[in-house]
Amino acid sequence: MLQVVSRALLLITLLSGMNLEICAQTASTQLQQIHARGTLRVGTTGDYKPFSYRTNANSPFIGFDIDMAQGLANQLGVKLELVPTSWPSLMNDLAAGRFDVAMSGVSISAEREKLAMFTTSYLRDGKTPITLCSKQQGLQTLDQIDQAHVRVIVNPGGTNERFAREHLSHASITLYADNNHIFDQIVEGKADVMITDAVEARLQQQLKPGLCAVHPDTPFNQSYKAYLLPRDSAWKTYLDQWLQNQQQYLQPRLEKWLQHPWPTTSADGIDITPLRKLIGKRLAMMESVAQHKWNQQSAIEDLPREQKIIASLQQQATALGVPANWAEHFFRAQIEAAKQRQREYFALWKAEGQGKFKSVPDLENEIRPQIDQLTTQILRQLAMAWPAIVDPQQQKRIAESMQTLTNQFTQTDALKMAIQPLLDGTAH
Repeated sequence: MLQVVSRALLLITLLSGMNLEICAQTASTQLQQIHARGTLRVGTTGDYKPFSYRTNANSPFIGFDIDMAQGLANQLGVKLELVPTSWPSLMNDLAAGRFDVAMSGVSISAEREKLAMFTTSYLRDGKTPITLCSKQQGLQTLDQIDQAHVRVIVNPGGTNERFAREHLSHASITLYADNNHIFDQIVEGKADVMITDAVEARLQQQLKPGLCAVHPDTPFNQSYKAYLLPRDSAWKTYLDQWLQNQQQYLQPRLEKWLQHPWPTTSADGIDITPLRKLIGKRLAMMESVAQHKWNQQSAIEDLPREQKIIASLQQQATALGVPANWAEHFFRAQIEAAKQRQREYFALWKAEGQGKFKSVPDLENEIRPQIDQLTTQILRQLAMAWPAIVDPQQQKRIAESMQTLTNQFTQTDALKMAIQPLLDGTAH
């Protein structure tokens, strides 16, 4: 089992009687700069689930270390600025002063320690293989992997590449720069195996059922994840104490991100069907909503509820990796489509001379809780489908998928309104 490190944190128990405010008063160039500018600059790669991830440059960063970064900024009383970096440029970016600390699932290594400092570690990990489940029995050991016919794939510039170079001399090693899609290369048969951190291997086997993490409980080595920072002892002391105070929250927070609805494949492999069905189901529920309002002779539009829905969605969307402004655009369209559908029913019933409906579910206690649940499910599906939604090349495929709803909602403008944000290019 992966364990959030407690032993290392206990090494700083001498600081247990010292609060963070006292630490902050200690002379520190980094702390002085942070408070002077009013921002904490955190370097992060955005390509390492569950620590740091974003779909593209227009998407928010999310993950365990992003949560931790926000908590640190809150503790310091400053704004958080996330600075994109990469594994090949990580050390150069730190040396250039582009950020105050790197928080991105960074592993402690001797080479990095020559140039910078690390906090105490917060996660014990190690390198382990991940491969197709059908091949795992033949790729258990380094000797089995280090054969001329074995194709090893690795992301460049980090500890994964370093481990492969140090331990493999016969296997072919291919560098693949897109760490977000590197595991698809194994699924598609373009590589045989990757050696990576056990936490990542475990997560990827959940996301891609064809892959298996090979002995993640007994990795080839032991490594530790920590936060990378410039050589500033007082800044390190502050961060170590802050980490110690966060100890009880680390494991639950990590589990939260291990269970996050991460995209499971590349854009062209994402199934749009679940999202399509949820959009249709939400629209279909508008008949019951309209019946209740018809019986009560109440207004279709409810602006206070609309604003409440939008306000709650923005924070949820950002936490899932969907930009808040686009999520608002999408759900305002769902709200307008819902109202349009209700107006269509009202016009039809008025023309027919419809009286009160019998046995209509209660709006507040039955219908709206179901709609709220659907909204949450739609948000999660948007997060899982986001790589396809932001890819212009997927727009035609999304449009074709949504067209199957036309049989369910004939002669209505509501459907066009509901799917428009997926097709209008605002997510690109």
